Amino acid sequence: MNITLSGQLLVVGGARGIGAAAVKLGAEGGARVAWTYSGSEAGEHGNAELLRCFPGSHSRAVDCADETEMNRFVSELGDVDYLVYNAGFTSPADFDGVSPADWRRTVEINLTGAFVALKAVLPGMRKRKRGSVVLIGSAAVGTGGGGRIDYVSAKAGLEGLNKALTREFAPHGIRCNLVHPSLVETDLLYSRHPDPDKRAELAKVVPLRRLGQPEDIANLTVFLLSDQAGYITAQSIFVDGGRTFCK
Repeated sequence: MNITLSGQLLVVGGARGIGAAAVKLGAEGGARVAWTYSGSEAGEHGNAELLRCFPGSHSRAVDCADETEMNRFVSELGDVDYLVYNAGFTSPADFDGVSPADWRRTVEINLTGAFVALKAVLPGMRKRKRGSVVLIGSAAVGTGGGGRIDYVSAKAGLEGLNKALTREFAPHGIRCNLVHPSLVETDLLYSRHPDPDKRAELAKVVPLRRLGQPEDIANLTVFLLSDQAGYITAQSIFVDGGRTFCK
């Protein structure tokens, strides 16, 4: 089955890892692609790589929780038909190591930013009576592990957002789904587990006996965006090699 998209795809957090894989697969499916990225050195590098692949596309370093920056970028794009919210951040810390300031910023990036992006694109989708949204969560919401408390809490908030959006916007032809990855080989995983032997040990706890690849998540994400998934909404899907339910 060939997955096809027709219109503008915006990936928030699209320069690296899962986001970059979604940009590439979306472009291959026929979408015009745009993405935001962090202003970090790694984000700038990933952005440059994508621009070499898709020279006619649009990208910008955007603070995902900044309403003004997000609205400005979306207004320049025009109609956005598909949104993937992939922005996310965490780092190792126990409960005592998370300050109130840490909590606020982590929630801003992982949850509030999704609300900001949705506020920018949903009015147009509702006017056109079509649109599709995929939120990228974390399989940590199923176990409470795999991330520190502010990250897991923020990602769990996407569960409620997904359901509330569906209740309000499905009658307007807009679908929303949530994808929960686990142990995917991205910069975030490498920063947490730089030792390759440790990553090999992690793979052994996955029933499929391998770590996930960004494309594993992007394949489902772009399918859910497409009309091939036209009767699928409000779903929360774990893409984790079976790890969450086979402990």
